[in-house]
Amino acid sequence: MRLTDAFVKNLKFEGEKTRYFDDALPNFGVRVYKSGVSFVLLTGPTRKQTTIGRYPAISLKEARTKAITLLGTMPSDTSNISVSDALSDFISYAEGYNSPRTASDYKRLLNKHFPQGTLHKLLRSQILARLEALSNVPGERSHATTAFQVFLNWCVHNGYLDYNPIAGLRNQGKIQKRDRVLTDEEVKSVWDVLTDDRFSTIVRLMILTGQRRGEIPYMQLDGEVVSIPKEHTKNKREHVFPIGNCTVQYLVPVQFNGWSKAKLRLDEQSGVNNWVLHDLRRTYATKHAELGTPIHVIEKLLNHVSGTLSGVAGIYNRYSYMDEMKDAVQRYEDWLQSAVLRQV
Repeated sequence: MRLTDAFVKNLKFEGEKTRYFDDALPNFGVRVYKSGVSFVLLTGPTRKQTTIGRYPAISLKEARTKAITLLGTMPSDTSNISVSDALSDFISYAEGYNSPRTASDYKRLLNKHFPQGTLHKLLRSQILARLEALSNVPGERSHATTAFQVFLNWCVHNGYLDYNPIAGLRNQGKIQKRDRVLTDEEVKSVWDVLTDDRFSTIVRLMILTGQRRGEIPYMQLDGEVVSIPKEHTKNKREHVFPIGNCTVQYLVPVQFNGWSKAKLRLDEQSGVNNWVLHDLRRTYATKHAELGTPIHVIEKLLNHVSGTLSGVAGIYNRYSYMDEMKDAVQRYEDWLQSAVLRQV
């Protein structure tokens, strides 16, 4: 994005430090703290963060001018920069520019699979070998290829590299379309072993609401409805939907890291295997269909913009279907109480 006065003026702290970078001036941006907003610049061969000044004591125009001056005095030799330093700078950029989920995925994929060493000495063959090693996990290979390309293109854009050594590489990974739906007994087995930790809270809310795991931490309760700000939804549209009494008791702000280990423990304890957390979203939609919820109401509950509410219908049909969603949520919670919680 290109930073504007209006954008900077309306920035608000949302529970964690956030950085936004200016596409018009690489490495220049703003960082949002609980105490306010500061203009920052990634400087030097290792691109360490330099604070230019606090807003509004210094304006965006003044900060950008100062950043240009600073960049003109910085060493331009990046021939010895390491992959680890470049990755650190890229992740900092991604955390300010991309969604938390995307930035987290980039960090995991690059730290786990990208070759180390001096950045400009990396050979195309070295990078391709890392991707070839993932040939038995095509989904991971596909995601890693994308992350590699994004990172290397960023390096070129910011002067770390003169060219992308894998430019033009086709994505060889193939992501298999999933159709896994958990049975009622499997949902119960998963639910029964959940505890009171953060991971369990997110899993419960996924079962209860069908929302994506990356959106759960940003659910905000307002009376009988929940909203997820557009900044934290996959389709960048605010999502407002009703919830029932069963859901309210678990609705607390919760952040979590360490998904792989927690999911492995859950599988071992529940005895349910060959599934991923996102399958809970498909299971939620399937159960609603079994309970008679119309497809357009299911799509509203899931914040889908494709399907029956896409195209012209999506543009002109602004009816919220709130009453229909409330009825559907009540039927779903009634099923959950009887089939999963074994309460009537």
